[in-house]
Amino acid sequence: MTHCILLPKVAATLNNLAVLFGKRGKYKEAEPLCKRALEIREKVLGKDHPDVAKQLNNLALLCQNQGKYEEVERYYQRALEIYESKLGPDDPNVAKTKNNLASCYLKQGKYKEAEILYKQVLTRAHEREFGTIDGDNKPIWQVAEEREENKHRNKENAPYGEYGGWHKAAKVDSPTVTTTLKNLGALYRRQGKYEAAETLEDCALRSRKEASGVPLAYQIRETIAEKRRSSGASTGTKDRSRRGSRESLESVQYDGGDELK
Repeated sequence: MTHCILLPKVAATLNNLAVLFGKRGKYKEAEPLCKRALEIREKVLGKDHPDVAKQLNNLALLCQNQGKYEEVERYYQRALEIYESKLGPDDPNVAKTKNNLASCYLKQGKYKEAEILYKQVLTRAHEREFGTIDGDNKPIWQVAEEREENKHRNKENAPYGEYGGWHKAAKVDSPTVTTTLKNLGALYRRQGKYEAAETLEDCALRSRKEASGVPLAYQIRETIAEKRRSSGASTGTKDRSRRGSRESLESVQYDGGDELK
């Protein structure tokens, strides 16, 4: 009995140590600790418990920083299945995990797979905030793509303004929706879809400004700096590798800080 009681504390200790190593860039040292914590939590809580999904998120990130993308995909996909089945499609962890999985796809050049996940997050956020999608009620990514198409047809786009209150909707679900707007915008930019990218980046900028209260001028400078960093990321694989998972995906993070009682 005492052994069973101690196991959760052991798992928490292993996880926290793995997180510490991970934040210091010691991914190889962290991975076996994280795997052991996962084994314990599966044994104690069951293989479909949300805390198991949290551990899978950490393990996936450690593997991603080592370039083990097949394992990363497997861990994130399993975490996503757990969150959706146990916590429902609108749980914040679902959108976060989709962002994390999309980051893995991006690093492998699987742009289409990443794009699908980003659009799923934004579509679901739109439905929660503005209702059923139809011809007059479009998610922000669809508006962005229509503006891109109009540009190629030499049609003048109306001023973007505050379409559908999207910057306010993003604030409601911040930071996940805001992050998704930025990430899909960065993906559009890589594809040369600059009008679409700017539409999403404008939304993300507005939502961040409202959520943080940071002066707009500072926000604009930060956005320009981010665009330059994103452009520089495509110039060499060595530089991308050095930055690891921080390339453009702010939602990627370790889950740590378990309380030891």
